Amino acid sequence: MILARGQVGRRATTSILARVVTVLSLVAFAAGCDQGPHTTVVLDNNYPPSQTRPLVVYRAYWQAVPFQQPVGPGASSDAQSTVPASANTAYVLLAPGWDADGSAPPTSFVVMESRSGFGVHLNDTLHIAVDDTTFLGNCAAGSVLPQAEADFILQRIFTQTVFPDAFAPFRYEVATCTSGPIADAGAE
Repeated sequence: MILARGQVGRRATTSILARVVTVLSLVAFAAGCDQGPHTTVVLDNNYPPSQTRPLVVYRAYWQAVPFQQPVGPGASSDAQSTVPASANTAYVLLAPGWDADGSAPPTSFVVMESRSGFGVHLNDTLHIAVDDTTFLGNCAAGSVLPQAEADFILQRIFTQTVFPDAFAPFRYEVATCTSGPIADAGAE
């Protein structure tokens, strides 16, 4: 087969270019360059840090994402990986006056539920702002959850199944936003 002078150059250039693209693709793959979409959710504690009893987000849950680490007032959680989702309710346990840097566990909780759902699109980041305008349940702000709703949240969301090391089961009184340990069934 006889090729014209220009055809030989084009074939050689095309062959070299194909090899370069292949090598660069393999290098990017080997280096861990993941070009896939990254959908994340971040919890923003919008309560002011200067309160007498700062409101620390002790635990939170949205869609299928448990937030295991406390988030202090004015701070944000690390981004958590998630999947795109339509609007889902978010749930929060506040620990009023708790020192997240100390070794003692919280002594009281406030159970809160988002007023509306939060959704996130593919390759986007959802920021869930935690404050009294986006969540209900903070008695100090005049916002009270129905007792049945708070009980449901404690029985279905903030359980030791979802948060195994977070806390012992406790009872919660919505009218006063007070909590206490559940008495041992065998104790009298």
